[in-house]
Amino acid sequence: MTARISSPSLGAESYQDKGTWTASVSHRWQHSDRHFVGDSEQEYRQKEGSEVINNVHLIDIGVSYAVSKRVNVTLSIPFQFATRSQAVRDPRAPLNEFGNRPVIDRYETSADGLGDMRLLGTVWLFDPDHNKRQNISLGLGVLFPTGEKDHKDIIKVFDTNSAGAYSPRAETRNVDNSIQPGAGAWGVIFDTYMFAEVVTNLTLYASATYVAVPATDAGVISGNLQTSDTVWSTGDSYLYRLGAGYKIMPKAGLSLTLGLRGEGTPPQDLFGSSDGRRRPGYAISIEPGLVYARNNWFASFSAPVALYRNRQADSTGDEGDAAFADFITLFSVGYSW
Repeated sequence: MTARISSPSLGAESYQDKGTWTASVSHRWQHSDRHFVGDSEQEYRQKEGSEVINNVHLIDIGVSYAVSKRVNVTLSIPFQFATRSQAVRDPRAPLNEFGNRPVIDRYETSADGLGDMRLLGTVWLFDPDHNKRQNISLGLGVLFPTGEKDHKDIIKVFDTNSAGAYSPRAETRNVDNSIQPGAGAWGVIFDTYMFAEVVTNLTLYASATYVAVPATDAGVISGNLQTSDTVWSTGDSYLYRLGAGYKIMPKAGLSLTLGLRGEGTPPQDLFGSSDGRRRPGYAISIEPGLVYARNNWFASFSAPVALYRNRQADSTGDEGDAAFADFITLFSVGYSW
């Protein structure tokens, strides 16, 4: 998971005085059920009831300290609450109109708990005291493997009883990689944020975060724990944003934002091997939002709506499908002292 989950803050309101602290709580919600292979949607999945449905809530607690007016250090502690609903097919039945075995059942797995903590240091390239209308920050950080990487749950596997009737077998497996709380590997975080107030009350912004995970995998098996030799890859992730914010009520500290947002997992990692099972892909969204900043308080809300989704082939060229969300919601609130 990339480092920024809140809406973008605006301009000089991002500055902290030396020796001050900021505490924040952010929430991200995502409901993924639209399947894509490349950028082609597999609409039949909803029609036959075989779509995978991920419902993920991520709560991030952040604490930031201003070493100086130019240098900040932020610790982020995420907690995840996720479920995944999947279909069971009858391998004995005739093919349906889509050329697949019919769906006869569904089951749900879940994974909750602490995620991978992040420590990020950022520095403003220009003196904030003399750059109230524009600046650029660069950041470097560490992703700690504090989240559980191999959380297990009970899944349903097709089976029959002595009479030949459907009687699912319960099997304990690692939950799907998409809802594991942690990656099980260390990572390096690269971060940048820039803004420019081009006219009074109108600020342009851009930000980007890349999390590089050099390890090939964390030894987490995909499938049957006794027979499968497939291991999940520990992939990189990225997020970028660019857009504008306008102070619609300057005295009240309220701004409207509108931007473009892209996030995903690349087929090839920046460092190390990209072997193992992974679902590379990305989504590009339009992101409207609201930002409030006044009297040391700040809050933001945005709801990125997907414009384009692409489930890319992995590093070996193999294609597959992945479920994407139509939109996500992001909310953050914090206080500085």
